Amino acid sequence: MLIDLDLAKVLDSEPSGARHRTGTMQFIAIEVLRKKDHTYRHDLESFFYVLLWMCAHQAWSNGFAGKEIPAKYSRLRKWEIGRFEDIADAKRGQMAVDGLQDIMEEFPEALDVVKPVCLKIRNTLFPYNKDMTMSVGTPIGDPDQLYNPIIAALEEAISKL
Repeated sequence: MLIDLDLAKVLDSEPSGARHRTGTMQFIAIEVLRKKDHTYRHDLESFFYVLLWMCAHQAWSNGFAGKEIPAKYSRLRKWEIGRFEDIADAKRGQMAVDGLQDIMEEFPEALDVVKPVCLKIRNTLFPYNKDMTMSVGTPIGDPDQLYNPIIAALEEAISKL
């Protein structure tokens, strides 16, 4: 399943100038929700949200859960409802290490194998700065500094299947 690729950002293109945000609310990057210009990093963040959503939410109805019962309330519910700023705040809090651990507790046991790759992607997209604040922005420099570790994490997970 892929989402909104018609809205994906070309690496060297200028901002679109669009005055509105489109996309599936659950998958929109934090900075895009906060009206920042869309970059390639936001596409990577959106794909990460799709992975988390599929594991914590959709997997329960796709036969991955066996006899397990899903939680009555999903933390991902905060990604669906509210003002853009509130959703951005919820996502930012949940992308901290402890917040992501809470989300991954919603995965069926069969998807425990996906948790290490989620942590690696999280560490790549949301690193902590020297002042211990979590970065949600696009780093200056070569986009491969984000692409390469994410691709490596995915390839490593695939090799273990």
